[in-house]
Amino acid sequence: MTTGISERSEAEPEARPAGQPRSVGLVVRTGRAGLAGRLRPRTLITVAGAVVFGVLLYFQGTRGDVDPVEVVLGADPGWVLLALLAAAASYPAAALGFLGFVPERLGAGRTVLVQLSGAFVKLVAPGGLGGMALNTRFLQRAGVAPGEAVSSVGVGSLVGLGLHLLQLMLFVSLLGFDPAAHQHVPWPVLAIAAGALVLLVAGVLAAPTARRWVLGRLRTLLAGSLSRLRDLSRQPGRLAAGVIGQLLVSMTLVSCLYCSVRAGHGHPRFAAVAVAYLVGSAIGSASPTPAGLLAVESSTAALLTAAASLGHATALGSVVLFRLITLVLPVFPGWLSLTRLQRAGAL
Repeated sequence: MTTGISERSEAEPEARPAGQPRSVGLVVRTGRAGLAGRLRPRTLITVAGAVVFGVLLYFQGTRGDVDPVEVVLGADPGWVLLALLAAAASYPAAALGFLGFVPERLGAGRTVLVQLSGAFVKLVAPGGLGGMALNTRFLQRAGVAPGEAVSSVGVGSLVGLGLHLLQLMLFVSLLGFDPAAHQHVPWPVLAIAAGALVLLVAGVLAAPTARRWVLGRLRTLLAGSLSRLRDLSRQPGRLAAGVIGQLLVSMTLVSCLYCSVRAGHGHPRFAAVAVAYLVGSAIGSASPTPAGLLAVESSTAALLTAAASLGHATALGSVVLFRLITLVLPVFPGWLSLTRLQRAGAL
């Protein structure tokens, strides 16, 4: 079974060779007559999604006495520019991290466009599922067998998870966590992280259907991923590039959040911002809302307040600016990339 995003007309049913499994994904049907034929559903979804996301983000900010409009207008333009550059650098880094776990040769430029397309796709899918589906579809369209495509994406996800945890432990240690020294800064960080993990595990274990689905998916993913990882071990240079790319994705986004805090006239330690981002993004990935909406904002702001000793208004305003840069601004370029790739037959 494959996963992807496709588009076809009502009058043009999808052709499928005999014996080939049906693709599962987001299928947008378009008509050709009148205004509906000129205003494509993807365009309407993009506009509606961006507007809804912007409104929700606005109320999330104003609910804490932080006006996102004033945050942007009052931000230091130099630090905002650096935050934009850091966010832009995350897409080539994501492409490097993706290519490193695919033994087959793929175009680097087209892979960067796929990662940029994920900026649009993740607004209509929970957690990181949209990006995984997009990458799997891209590999299949490039001629990679369905099982190997899923395994490559699975390997990247598993390695990414391991690197995420290692980075989190590193930056928590850099904060100087020492219970005997009564340093209380990291305690709220660990409490929030532990609470989120407990709630996630309890939610899965409490629902039999969810438990069976998660365990089944993990067994399939681990079996295919380990086999693919053995193949990649014969190409250590490519594997190293994948690991470096995964690390660069985290560091570019941490840098973007750090620059956002500095743009809001905060002066945090980089390690504290890194812990806030890594824990907040993990909570967002487990959230059922698209792009971790509301979960990321509230948890990251709370972590910045606790770990970086920022005021609540400064922390929340900085997170709002960060989300505007990393989620709202890339939506239109992401849609353009998705449209271009679909027309080229790459998705």
